[in-house]
Amino acid sequence: MATVNESNVCSICNKPSIKYFCIGCKQHFCPKDFKGHEQQLSIKFDNEIVRSHDELLDQIQKLEKSNDFSSDLFTQIEEWKKTTINKIEKAAEKAHHELIELIHKQRIKITKQLEIMTKEIRYRREENFLENDIVRLKQNLNKIQETLQQLFRKDTKKAIIVDNDQIDWNRLIYIREEQQNCEYIELEIEKNRNSKTSSSNIICHSIKLFHFIIISK
Repeated sequence: MATVNESNVCSICNKPSIKYFCIGCKQHFCPKDFKGHEQQLSIKFDNEIVRSHDELLDQIQKLEKSNDFSSDLFTQIEEWKKTTINKIEKAAEKAHHELIELIHKQRIKITKQLEIMTKEIRYRREENFLENDIVRLKQNLNKIQETLQQLFRKDTKKAIIVDNDQIDWNRLIYIREEQQNCEYIELEIEKNRNSKTSSSNIICHSIKLFHFIIISK
């Protein structure tokens, strides 16, 4: 912290018996006042550095035990969940009604075709018919029967209900860390405290700050 220098007066008591020079505040001190200066620096270090460090450490420890720090983010996720479920339920309800309408439409179509066939069959039975009439009517009945069976076949149900597997469920909502670079922190390490010499190494650390972003589609 200090170097020997007897050419100046003490910055506290103005006595000429100077032995110490503080390279931090650039002031000269006598042995007594230099000791007091060191004590003041020690108190200042404890109050401004150690206390702040301990408070940060306490907050980090609380962070490990509680999710209060991100309760707003959890709330946003739950709100998105409810909104998405509501949209899915509405989409499923819409598809349900569309399926009912489609089946009803097909039923009406088949019924009309069968009604036409019924009238012709009655007419032919009361009047007259030939071999080719039997063949034609049989073919038409088979077509109606095939259309009707398609409504009950399992593979047809897959054709009616369109299953969209292109949704990337992992990307509907996700958390991303947004990184920001902070200023460099200079860590001064005093090599030889006993020699009163402040020879130090400076170690720089790039501090990266993160905050969470919820991405939803």
